[in-house]
Amino acid sequence: MSEADVARARAEVAAARERLLGSAHALQARLKPSVLASDAWESARDAGESAANDAVRAIRKRPVAASAAAIGVTALLARKPIARLIARLRGNDYDGDSDE
Repeated sequence: MSEADVARARAEVAAARERLLGSAHALQARLKPSVLASDAWESARDAGESAANDAVRAIRKRPVAASAAAIGVTALLARKPIARLIARLRGNDYDGDSDE
C-alpha cells in the first residue's frame, strides 16, 4: 500500500467519523426531553384539533341529531336535579337515593 493510499484511507476514516459524530449529535438533540415533550404536545394538539373539526362537520351535517344527543347527555348528567325539581313541582319530597 502506498503512502497516498494510506493518506486517502485516513481521510475517509476521518470523514466517516465526522458524519457519525454529526448523526449522534442530531440524534441527541432530537431525544432531549423538552423536544420529546414538545413533539408529543403538538401531536396531541393536532389530534384534538382534527377531532373537533370532525365533530363540527358532523354537527353541521345533522344538527337535529346532534342537538338530540346533547339534550340526552345533559339530561343524563343532570337527572338528580331534574328529579328534585319535578318532585318539588308535584309537592313530593325527593330522597335522592333511588334512580327511579
